[in-house]
Amino acid sequence: MPKKERKKYFRDELFLKQIDIRIRQIRMQRDMSQKNLAFECDYADYSQINRIEPGKVNFSISYLKLIAEKLEVPIAVLLNFD
Repeated sequence: MPKKERKKYFRDELFLKQIDIRIRQIRMQRDMSQKNLAFECDYADYSQINRIEPGKVNFSISYLKLIAEKLEVPIAVLLNFD
């Protein structure tokens, strides 16, 4: 039987996009720019946030927790896609 090739990592595009939309919605409700959110998250520049929002980065749950804290919302709010 041929050996099944394993993926190097898991990436759920739809899930990432849904989270990205929530981050953007809440950030904009807070009248916060990507640059301001990046500063609050201690990023040197806003490129990380700029890559997270359109779903280009498969970021860790730790980043999600940090972003939620800086947006002053429970992490569950970022995971609520209703």
